[in-house]
This record gives sequence, structure tokens and C-alpha cells, in this order.
Amino acid sequence: MNLWTPIDRRVPSKPLAVVVTGVSSGIGLAIANELLARGYRVFGSVRRPSDAQALAQQWPHAFVPLVFDVTDAAALQGVVAQVADALAGQGLKALINNAGISHSGPLMHQPLQELRDMFDVNVFSLLTVTRAFLPLLGARPGTDHAPGRIVNIGSVSGAVTVPFMGGYSAAKHAVEALSQGLRRELRPYGIEVSTIEPGFIRSRMFEKAAPSEASERYADTAVAAAWRKFNQALLGMERAAQPPESVARVVRDAIEAAKPRTRYPLDPVWRVGRLLPDRVFDHLIFRSLGIDSLMRKPRQLIETASKETSK
Repeated sequence: MNLWTPIDRRVPSKPLAVVVTGVSSGIGLAIANELLARGYRVFGSVRRPSDAQALAQQWPHAFVPLVFDVTDAAALQGVVAQVADALAGQGLKALINNAGISHSGPLMHQPLQELRDMFDVNVFSLLTVTRAFLPLLGARPGTDHAPGRIVNIGSVSGAVTVPFMGGYSAAKHAVEALSQGLRRELRPYGIEVSTIEPGFIRSRMFEKAAPSEASERYADTAVAAAWRKFNQALLGMERAAQPPESVARVVRDAIEAAKPRTRYPLDPVWRVGRLLPDRVFDHLIFRSLGIDSLMRKPRQLIETASKETSK
């Protein structure tokens, strides 16, 4: 089969099917609800059977729980077979890679295991899951269904790196790179790839990123004061965070639009960070977090301390 020949787009006789990872709460739950309400059949991944009960009860015929951890490559093979059997020859309309975790901390001191965990879940598992479902999205010779779409949930952190979020931002930068690579490489199959880039969204992941005891971590380091201010700023951002439904609506557009956008930045900071010079943006970030006076060079810190002592 010539990969560049038009693909036969047959009208499916069953509800369009999508796979969404990480649907137990937050953005993933909102995406599942949005698509279920639109008449899609949703295969949603959860790590615990108990997490699947609410959606399974609410949508007994349209929601199919996939109970596995996205980092478990061995379990993934069985999950793909489960979905393929349920589709009975039908292809997937979309794969929405939403599962993710966030850990904050100063890069100089943050445990490497936290960084590895973020890359394992947010980056490597995203690629592993995508590769496993590509045949059901139409990336195989002789497919007789319309090509599906891939939607990756990125972040404003994929374009902007704030202090103490460097590890998470690095993982989301990697998601941006993978998304671009997949979009260009999957073009012969007709598979579109879009990345959604929200800012702060009310979700359980956010709560885990800013636990009440977080400000006590790194208390014996030189950045202790700035770290405490950062955690206080996170609480303020939580109050102003957008609801996860705002992301779900954009995901729906990405899989239904005749020509989806390659990126959907949902926070103005995404564009500001790309336009301003780095050092100008540094000061804006420090001021917004309330740590401007704490992030000065050593000589400036000494001068500030001297002035405060002489008062």
C-alpha cells in the first residue's frame, strides 16, 4: 500500500471511540464527561478499580474502564487487545494522552527520583501508549477506517519555565517535541496530532504539587525563603485556576475540527514568554511569585541585608 494514497473514509456504524488516559479526576475526568455527553464511546484509563466505579455507573453503556498504570508496558499490551476486541474492527477516533504528574522543587536539591518519575509518566509513557494504539488509529498498511487523531495534554510550562518547576517544565517541553515529531512523521497515515497547553487548572495533580507541608522542604538551603514564597503563590494561583472543563471543550474541538490546530495555548503567559527577552521575563516571573527581592545576585543580597540592618 502506498502510504500517500487517500485513505477510504467509511462512515462508522457504531459510536466513535476514543481512549483517554488518566480519567479518575481533574482534566481527564472532564474530558471523559465532555466526550461521553457528545455521544462518544470512551475507553478511560485508571489505576484503581474503585476509580472506575463512578463513571461506569453514570455511563454504563458508553464508558469502558481500562484499569492499568500507564508506566506498566506489559499491562498495556493487554489493554490494547481489550480495546481492539471491543472495537471489533472499528478504528479509534482519537487518543487523548492526559495522564501526568507534577513535582516541584529547586533543581539543585530536588530528588532525582522525582524528576525520573515525571519523565516516566509524562514523557516515556505518553510515547509508549501512543505507539501501542497507533495501529487502531490507522497507522498500519491496509487499514479500512478513517485515520484517528492524537491529542496530547501539554502545559504552559512547555514554553515557560518558572523557578522550582524546572523538572516539570522539562518534561512538558519534551511533550512538545514528541508532539511535533509525531505530527510530522504520521502525516503519511493522515493522523493529526495536537497539543493542548493550559495554564493552572483546578485538579488533583495541582493539589499534590502544593501540599501543606511543602514549604518545609529545603528549609536548610539558600533558597528556603524563596521556596516558601513560591508555595504561597501556588495557593493564590489555585484560587484563580480555570476549571478542567475549559480544557475538555478544547480537546473536543481538536478531535472534531475539520483542520485541527497543531497547538492550543490556553494561557496568555504562553505567548508572552515567547515574545519577551529572557531577562525581562525573568523579572516578571519573580515579581508575580513575590520572590523578586530573594532572587538577586550575591552582592545585591548583601547590600539589601546591610540596608535593612542599618534601619
